[in-house]
Amino acid sequence: MLSHSARLAVFTVCTVLAGIITAGESSVSAAAADTQPPTAPTGLAASDLSCSAVTLSWSAAVDDTGVAFYDLYHDGQALGSTVAEVRTITLGVVAGARWGFYVNARDAAGNVSQASNTVSVTPPFCSEDDAAPSVPTGLSARAVGTAVTLQWTAATDDVAVTGYDVLRDGAEVGSLSGSAASPPDTTFTDVGLAIDTDYAYAVVARDAQGNISKPSDPAQVRTGSSCAAVCGITQVATERDLPWGLTQLPDGTLLYGQRDLFTIQAMASDGTDKHSIGTVPDAAGTDGEGGVLGLAISPTFATDNWLYVYHTTATDNRIVRFQYDGTLRTESREILVTGIPRNKYHNGGRLRFGPDGKLYAAAGDGQDPDQAQDLDNLGGKVLRLNPDGSVPPDNPFPGSFVWSYGHRNPQGLAFDSHGRLWEQEFGNNVMDETNLVVKGGNYGWPACEGTIGDACGTPGFVAPVQTYPVAAASCSGIAIVRDVLYIACLRGTRLYRAVIDGDRLTEIQQYYVGTYGRLRTVEPTVDGNLWLTTSTRGDKDSIPQNSNEKIFKITLGDG
Repeated sequence: MLSHSARLAVFTVCTVLAGIITAGESSVSAAAADTQPPTAPTGLAASDLSCSAVTLSWSAAVDDTGVAFYDLYHDGQALGSTVAEVRTITLGVVAGARWGFYVNARDAAGNVSQASNTVSVTPPFCSEDDAAPSVPTGLSARAVGTAVTLQWTAATDDVAVTGYDVLRDGAEVGSLSGSAASPPDTTFTDVGLAIDTDYAYAVVARDAQGNISKPSDPAQVRTGSSCAAVCGITQVATERDLPWGLTQLPDGTLLYGQRDLFTIQAMASDGTDKHSIGTVPDAAGTDGEGGVLGLAISPTFATDNWLYVYHTTATDNRIVRFQYDGTLRTESREILVTGIPRNKYHNGGRLRFGPDGKLYAAAGDGQDPDQAQDLDNLGGKVLRLNPDGSVPPDNPFPGSFVWSYGHRNPQGLAFDSHGRLWEQEFGNNVMDETNLVVKGGNYGWPACEGTIGDACGTPGFVAPVQTYPVAAASCSGIAIVRDVLYIACLRGTRLYRAVIDGDRLTEIQQYYVGTYGRLRTVEPTVDGNLWLTTSTRGDKDSIPQNSNEKIFKITLGDG
């Protein structure tokens, strides 16, 4: 039996307790001529759940040349692999944390199946804990304009402090989470406050079983007379399905996709007159994160009315375009790119037109990491195409849509004032990345995750501009306004703001930490501010309308 450790969703270590498992096993190339993936494993079930372990078992997949490995995942993060003969394994878990396990099959040539069914478990706590953490101390508050930054001394607990809730005038305005292995932050920035106004703040500590400390001593602060950065946030709409792609028309109309319903909604910029403009033909879910994803309008939309959509089908991800004149003219559909790998997770999906008039698309690796380095495959790439779907002659690889490669699951694309492309990418279990994408660049996945990996110094690999621990990130959408980069984070439940200074990101700040939950998409408004969407419920399945999401408008200052 070999041991394997992987950082998990609660940012702690999972240890395999039984079975044979290997991490990062490279595909065997002897059967390279085989291009047929196995069928999806079936019958995944959990048993013997305890506070520290769970046993998983599944039925064999079928392949024309034989299954070689089974790859184990939880919620999109790789845990490791068993050999084909091992279909029962016991894994370490963390009490109180939800786990969504599934399995993919892989053959000797590296072809990866679609995912098995998902099994969700929440391990019980090993013992009852009724002792509250100590009271946080040393709370201080400092105002810069209409933003207030709080700092305090960490509380203690008999087991572990796993979070802090921030109170403004007695009402909760933010929540910071962590674990025993990765303690929560002890700083918080509150933004969008009124000018020249007094506020009182306090902080409470909590543990994994919900015990809450008494509030800290209050900290009093008065805001300044103006706002320089993030000035305010207004909710403009609610949504029962998952808003994923979002774009604003020149007349101010907002269009956004309902990921799991496969429809596109239109509404006025104040949230009124919300209505469906049509359903995307052939769109399909993945029982995970597939569906109707990125949206973009043509740079010449005022004259050609083209709306571009990145969506999942039953067999692939693809890019299509439709005429839009108040409704989605499905009869005008043109299929521009097909064959982008799909799977339960890692579908990518963001679309962005560049200042060169070309359409750029973020394509995930389809949970087959080897595809990210395969220039004959569209998975794990940033793609570049002409608006009509043809390959630009100045692309780095003749006849190919590939613009850059070695990406895991990119979901954020944005251009700065110098015409440079920035990209946001999910790591597996250690680091997320913000990359400055260059023509033909290789960004290292799967040999590198951020800056982690023995091969990260390989000549030709492009290093990320910035990395973030996945517990504080797992970021999806990005937007650039006046050369400031904004990053919307899911697991990190926050919005990063970073000033672009040459090829660096400086003055990095965090806003709305835990205030609105998981944040998926951030986009510029036509008047120089931001749209922001949440993704708090149902974003790991394909069940329509099982969410309770919000669409916000953020007002920015000139700083």
